[in-house]
Order: sequence, then C-alpha cells, then structure tokens
Amino acid sequence: MSTTHVQPLPNVRGRMSYTEFGEGERRREHLRNDTDRIAAQMGDASSREDFIVYCEGLKGRHPNAVNEGYEVRVSWATDELNPNDPDDIQRGMEYAYELCHELAPDSVCWVTMHVDGEGGCVHAHATIANHDSRTGQVINKGDTSLYAPRVQAVNDKLSRENGFQVLGADRQMSTWAERRDTFKYDSFDRHLGDKVAQARDGADSLEGFRRNLEREGVTLKETTKTDRKTGEVTTGWSYKAVDGWGPKRRTRKRRASNLADDLTREGIEVYFEEKQRQMDAQAEARAQEEPQVQVTEPEPTPVREAEPEREPVAAAEEPPQADVPGDASFGTYFVTESDVEQMAGDLQTAHINQRREQGRPFADDRFRRLVDAQRHPDEQLARLRGEVDAARANFRMSKQQAEELRRSKCPTLLSGAWLLAKTGHDARDPVSRMMADMTAMMLSEMIRRMQRELLECRREEVEQRLYESRRDMWDAEKRLKAAEKAVGNEHEREKRETMAHRERRANMSFGNSTNPQAEADKQYE
Repeated sequence: MSTTHVQPLPNVRGRMSYTEFGEGERRREHLRNDTDRIAAQMGDASSREDFIVYCEGLKGRHPNAVNEGYEVRVSWATDELNPNDPDDIQRGMEYAYELCHELAPDSVCWVTMHVDGEGGCVHAHATIANHDSRTGQVINKGDTSLYAPRVQAVNDKLSRENGFQVLGADRQMSTWAERRDTFKYDSFDRHLGDKVAQARDGADSLEGFRRNLEREGVTLKETTKTDRKTGEVTTGWSYKAVDGWGPKRRTRKRRASNLADDLTREGIEVYFEEKQRQMDAQAEARAQEEPQVQVTEPEPTPVREAEPEREPVAAAEEPPQADVPGDASFGTYFVTESDVEQMAGDLQTAHINQRREQGRPFADDRFRRLVDAQRHPDEQLARLRGEVDAARANFRMSKQQAEELRRSKCPTLLSGAWLLAKTGHDARDPVSRMMADMTAMMLSEMIRRMQRELLECRREEVEQRLYESRRDMWDAEKRLKAAEKAVGNEHEREKRETMAHRERRANMSFGNSTNPQAEADKQYE
C-alpha cells in the first residue's frame, strides 16, 4: 500500500538539492565524500540540472506564478517494496513517473528515489514543473489539479492497475437485488428502485436508459458539487417520481446512493460498459463463425439437386442488371458460362495436384461436383445467379419489414379500460368510482406494457432476419466475386504464357547463328 503527499515548490533548486544531498550533518558528509542519497532517478529532461533550469525559466512565461513546481511524495510499506531489492526500487520509480503523467500528462517531471528515510521504506520524490506544454498555462487547475483528494484517488486507481495494495479496504458495491428486500413492499423507495432497475435492464445504452426512465415516469436529475477546501468535483444522481402508494399522492425524490450503488451514476456507467463489451464479444464471435470464401478451392454444391430442370441462360451476352434502387454495387458481379467452365477445369487441375501431393485419391465427391460443373456450366451459372437474386430479395423484404416496424407505434388498445372507467362513473358512492378509476389505470398500464414487450420481441425477430438475410446476400456475392477473380487470374496466366511462347520462338529463330551480321558480311568477301 502507498501514501501520497503534495507540496508546492516556490524554489525547485532548493528542493532538488535536498533530495540529492539531504540536510544538516548528512548533507555536509555527502559533500565531503562526493556522494549523494539518490537510490535511483529518472525524468523527462537530460539531467537534473537541465530540469532545474527549465523550472526556473518558467518565471519568464508566468511572472505572476508563485510556484515553480510541485512535489508528489509516494511512500510504500516495506512488505510491498523491499528497500534492499534494486528491482523493487526500479518498479517504484517507474510507478511514480507514470503517476506524474496521470496527474499532469503534458508537464515535465523528475523522479528521485530514496531508501534512507526514518522508516527505512522505499519512497519517491516526484517533482512536476508548473507548466502545461499543451495549453501553455500553469497546472493545479481543472484536469491537472494537484489537490490531495484527487492525487490520492488517482494513486489508488493506478495502484490497482499495477498490482499494488490500496490503503484501506475497498467497500463492496451494493446492488439493488440485495437491498430491495430491505425496503417495505409498499414503500416508495422499493417501487422507485424497481422502476430504475427495470429501465436499466431494458436498455443497451445510457441514452436508452434515460428514455426508459421517462416512460416509467421517473425524472433523472444530475447535481455537480465542488468542495471549497479541497477543490474536489463530485457528480451525483437523484431520481424523482410520483408516490402513488403512500397515504398522500405527491412527488418525491431519492438520491441514487440511498437506493443502491449499482443505481448511481458510476454503477450505471459500469453496467453499460460491461454490457457493451459483451455485445462486442458476441459480434466478434459471430463474425468468426461466418464461412470464409476460399478463392483457390471453393466447394460448389451439387448442381442437379439444386436445379433439376435445366434452363439455358439466354442472357449470357447481356448480364442481368440489379433492380435494387439506390445501390449500384449490387450489379457488379457477373460471369459468363465460358468463365464458369474454365474455372471448373482449373479447379479440377488444382484438386488433382493437391490430392497427389497428399498421397490421396483425387476421385472423390468434390472432384465429381467439379466435373459436373464443367459439363453443365449453364446450370452452375444459373444456380449462382439464382442464389444472389434470392438473397437480395430476402434482404429487401427483411429491410422493409424492419423499417416498417421502426416507424410503427404501439397501438392503444385501451377500449376495455375506457369502458371500465365509464361504467365506474355510474357507481353510487365515491369509493366505488375511485376503485373503478384505479382499476382502469392499472388495466391501461398493463396493456401498454404488454404491447411494448410484444413490439420489442417483434423488432428483435425482424432485425435478426435482416441480419441473416444480409449475411446470405453477402455470401452469395462473395462466391460470384471469387469466380470472377479466378477467371481474371486465368486470363492473366494465358497472357503470360503467350508472351513467353513468342519470346522462345524469337530466340529459336536466331539460334543457328551467333552473329547474323557477321554471316551477312561474308557474302561480299
């Protein structure tokens, strides 16, 4: 565990001299023996003297500044950092340097390590220059505040990240599930906490949480306070709603910390951060599970089972154009029957070579499918185009359903509640009418909640179908793109072979004479 102490430095040179030699008789002894008390040191300047000169030069930039810098002293217990272990001293020095840049990221600092204190523990004197190189202003304000509470809070956070112990046991965060039963079943706190927890669990983001609170009739208020003594800025939440369960109907509010820690601002933010990480992990897992397209060796499905009736494609010369409005990229992947036939032949050759290298027979099910695709390229091409057209149609339908569902509103099926309220007015006594009105309100709220749940379920189903249809469409287009790429590679290979053949023929034409010009000159001798 570590403790911190902040000290302003009107004179950086004097403090740096103390951290180097000490004071009194110990200082005179170090000067006589030409030694110092520094166990280790590091910083942003090339030397201690350069750092001191830099801090002294800040007077020209900030003539009204009282301090040239600030010192943050960090001390560790002997059971956590051993003063006799150089590795522990190095670890403490690196930690103090990181702490300086967490407190003032754009300020120059210098860290001096000591192990000769009265307690014999490892401690660091971290000196921070009173100048922010990014803003050009002095520090100890706003994000670079060096008030003791902020320094201690940053030190605790950084200690947890670096595996150090934190002074004082961390209080365990309370949850609403644990504290719910501590309130009476008909109390305002219990009903309010249930509404807030339900709004949180039914949302995927902080904005959705605020919208759910509005639907539940709960108002969220954020209050920011600044401690005049320490300068610490704190932000708290409170919830306000109508108390309809007490003896008197009125508006009441509760601080979030009085309900549960996981319903406070920090607890809600941590909840949605964790939920977002889980959603990202699930999306990454789904992306990894999607089939990857292999350009060199795709596995076409049996053609005759997919298309039992052969229909020649008459539009091979003119590829069909995509009918999807507003997206021209749908009409880019088209091949002809000859391209499919050539690609199937090349894949057969590659399949045979691969099986021979592996020492396995090549006449397997994959080879038969490739042969079938080469013999009937029209069926293969028609099947690929049919898959693309079906995937596009499914995607358009799913997208249209999703858009219609997003624009639709929850129907107000409250005729039964209205009828109940209407008949309740015919009651003879006021108590009967009041009970009828309350029953109508409860019925209407139940219907609204049921409709919201049904609408949410339908929306999730439609969005899932939209996602699956989009994936199917992309897979079909990837297969066509792979076929087109394979055909293009084959054309490039044939072109290279033709050029090589021409070059060999040219070399053979001059092979009988090493010097054709010399042979021609001999004819005139």
